[in-house]
Amino acid sequence: MTARTALLVGAAGGILREVAAGLAEQGAPLVLLDRDEAAVSALADRLADLTKVDVVVGDVTDVAVAERQLAEVADRHKPAVLVNGVGGDTRVIGYADLEVAHFEQTYLENVIGTFLAIKACAPGMARAGYGRIVNFASAGGRTYSHFNNAAYVGAKAAVIGMTKQMAYELAPSGVVVNVVAHGPIATERVAGAWERRDPAQKEQVLSRLPMGRMGTVAEAVGSVLHLCSEGAGYTTGAVIDINGGLYM
Repeated sequence: MTARTALLVGAAGGILREVAAGLAEQGAPLVLLDRDEAAVSALADRLADLTKVDVVVGDVTDVAVAERQLAEVADRHKPAVLVNGVGGDTRVIGYADLEVAHFEQTYLENVIGTFLAIKACAPGMARAGYGRIVNFASAGGRTYSHFNNAAYVGAKAAVIGMTKQMAYELAPSGVVVNVVAHGPIATERVAGAWERRDPAQKEQVLSRLPMGRMGTVAEAVGSVLHLCSEGAGYTTGAVIDINGGLYM
């Protein structure tokens, strides 16, 4: 893999931390953006011996500030790889208990945040004739979810639709845009929420998973790394399902 700079948005998240490590091992310079300064700084320290790492502390839900920060990153670092990993929700909320605020917040995190990063980085990629953009959706965005709520599922479905449209528009430029739809992956946050469920709920959920278990973070990372690579140049608008057979 040619050493091309990668921007990871939401870099301190459970899956994206290991994506960052995988890219660092390949020698890709990294720009790590996250709102958790302590966590993203710790990740940068962990990877500093492998590659050049820059940290940006920011929150994509603060639109005005995020637009400025992302424009600065695009201008300074000219990332050729962009991974949008912001989002995630472990709250099981029935439709009757949802409020408009739930939809507004999750749409801002998952859809608007992803859009802002693409809008900042894709023009430079297109001018260079090369780009790899990977967005994070969810198995829930493909169908329905045992683990979340309708606001989150709706936002992730929107990420999939937006990805396909942007893939179509950018296809002639050498920039590919794809989306990974993870099922239940045992990140620290998901595993914590899982442990708080009672045994009957756990048994019910696992009975609906053909593999009968959650995926590991390592199993979640491989497809993301492939979509970041040169070898993914003829894959665009694709949804890669990583869910143990939950959605086929």
